[in-house]
Formats: sequence, structure tokens, C-alpha cells
Amino acid sequence: MKETRTMKRLIGLLGIWLACSLALPAAAQEAADDPWQQANTAYINGDYRGAAELYEQLVAQGYVSDRLFYNLGNAYFKGGELGEAILNYNKALKLRPYDRDIAYNLAVANSRVKDKIDVVPEFFLSRWIQAWRSSLDSNAWAVLSLVLLALMLGGLLLFLLADRTGWRRTGFFAGVCFGVFFAVTVVFAAVERHEQTDASEAIVLAQAASVKSAPEADGSDIFLIHEGTKVTILSEYDGWTEIMIADGNKGWVTSETIATIAY
Repeated sequence: MKETRTMKRLIGLLGIWLACSLALPAAAQEAADDPWQQANTAYINGDYRGAAELYEQLVAQGYVSDRLFYNLGNAYFKGGELGEAILNYNKALKLRPYDRDIAYNLAVANSRVKDKIDVVPEFFLSRWIQAWRSSLDSNAWAVLSLVLLALMLGGLLLFLLADRTGWRRTGFFAGVCFGVFFAVTVVFAAVERHEQTDASEAIVLAQAASVKSAPEADGSDIFLIHEGTKVTILSEYDGWTEIMIADGNKGWVTSETIATIAY
């Protein structure tokens, strides 16, 4: 009886060992065939161009992720392609505006841009609101708005159902306060969502691009912009794009010299 049980245990252990032996190579092969793992491995090994190509394959397949664009930006930056690096850092920051690593790498990349453009001063209250809004993404603001809506309704119910005047007063003011915060978070969620899908900003990918006075090759040159400069798209016409830089100057460039910060 004991020998039979021992044999069964040995056979069971042998089966488990065979299953693991077969599963591990399959898992390893699956990981090797995964473009994400291949790209990460290429990056670690210093093959930045190969890593960028593999990350771009994932983008072409429709994948949208802050980590994907961040890694792609790193690969382009290490490979010396400043414009592509800044473009992808901006894409990553759109998806995760409060990420310090993305913001830091973008700042480092921007410091290497040749064009040092004086930005039009912005009212301090506008900067404060924008910084506050960017502290969370659109999904987080949406969840917070639902929580505030529930608290607002709770305050109103307390106002309507409480017997004591003090509780009714507390419910009324709580409902009003939470209602105001609810409205603010809804607006913030909508604005953040709009900025994620907005395609009105672009990055210069050409090493240098002449900005012309009209959408034609014979147009007079107004000024020159370089790789990595962020521009705002105003309009498009027959292969030309009207752009505006941070100091308010406008002009036309050929559309292939820039890429929109969009997904």
C-alpha cells in the first residue's frame, strides 16, 4: 500500500515537472514575441533606434498609453531625435499631466531646443487654475465629481428631512458648497478631456523650417523655427499649415515639417 502511494506521488511530481518544463519555454517564447518586451530589451541593450521602431509598431496598432509614449520619447531622445522625443513626451503628458518624470524629461528635452521664444505673459490666476486642473487627469476629476454629487445630494436630503433648525442649516450650506465643488470638477474633467483629444498643437520635426508669409513656395520668409519647437495650428491649405509660435508671431510652413500632438 505504501509503495503504491509512493509511486503515485512520484508520478504526480513527474507530471508537474513535465508540465513546468513545457510551459516555461512557451512562456519565454511568448515574452520574446511580445513587441513591448522586445522594445524594452532593445532599449536596455542600447539599441534606441530599434526600440523606437518597436514602440512605433504598437502605436500603429492603436495602443494609447502614457508609459508607451514616455518610453518612445526616451528612445528618440537617446537616439538624438529631439523633435520626435518632445512630441511623444507631450503626448504622454496629455494622458498623465501630473507625472513628474514625464514633465522632467520634457523640460530637459525642451532645454535643448534652439529657439528661445519669449512666451506671452499669462495672468497669475489663470496659471494657478491650470496648475490645479493639471494635478489630476480627466478620469480622476470625473470620479471626484461623482463623489461630490453624492455629498451634495446628502446635504440637500439633510436640509429637507432634518427636524432641527441647526441640522437643516448645516445641510443647506453643505449642499451649496458641495454643489459648487461639483460644478468645478465637472468643468475640469471636461477641459482635461478636451485637451487630451485636442489636435491644435504641433511639434516641429524638421531640423529647420522657414515660416513664410503665404502658403506658397515663393512666399517671403518671415522667420526660422527649429526642431522641437511647439507651435499652435491655426489653419491648413493645400499641403501648408498656418502656425503661431508662443510669442504670437504667425506664418505658414509645409505640413510635413510638423506633427500634431494627437493620438
